[in-house]
Amino acid sequence: MLPYSSAILFAIYAQFNQALWPAQLGFYALALALLVVVVRKPDSVAVARTMNAFLALTWAWAGIGFHWVHFAPYNFAAPYYAAMFLGQAALFAIAAVRGRPHYRMTRDPSGMLGVALLGYALFGYPLVDLALGQTWQSLRYFPMAPGATLLFTLGALLLGSGRFAYLLFVMPVLWGLIAGVLAWWLGLAQDAVLPVASVTCLALFAWRQRRRR
Repeated sequence: MLPYSSAILFAIYAQFNQALWPAQLGFYALALALLVVVVRKPDSVAVARTMNAFLALTWAWAGIGFHWVHFAPYNFAAPYYAAMFLGQAALFAIAAVRGRPHYRMTRDPSGMLGVALLGYALFGYPLVDLALGQTWQSLRYFPMAPGATLLFTLGALLLGSGRFAYLLFVMPVLWGLIAGVLAWWLGLAQDAVLPVASVTCLALFAWRQRRRR
């Protein structure tokens, strides 16, 4: 059993959102601007560096701001989750320095799923919570919530290319599986998308890489 309930979890999100408002607006603006630039300048090294740096920031934000600061008083495992997220942030920081992977919007299955996940992370994920009875204050916005951060990252990685992207999948897939177990314990059926999306995205990315070879 977990030391907290779904009601307590959403109360934590409400507290986190209210404490840092309007940071959410800034992150959404940056995310949308980056996606526009990816469309206009595919495979750009500068865009790759910027996107990877942005993803590093979002994982560090969720790791420190949510797991370490707001969630740790309620869950003994939160510091370990924070370490996972900071590890992923470090990997994206390395990717930013390397300028890889590059990002490109494509019309193949991986590209279409990537775009769908990006949109779902930004808008669909919190709106599902709203439809299920949560208030605007307690919604799980990107990147305030680890789940939304995960979905956005998976969508972005499906637009990426190169062997280094495989390494960037490891922690998100692991977190997706952990989040799936936590969702089952808490009765959050809407979070079943997290482990499914993680495994599906990795498999689809691997299929695309083999096909390109």
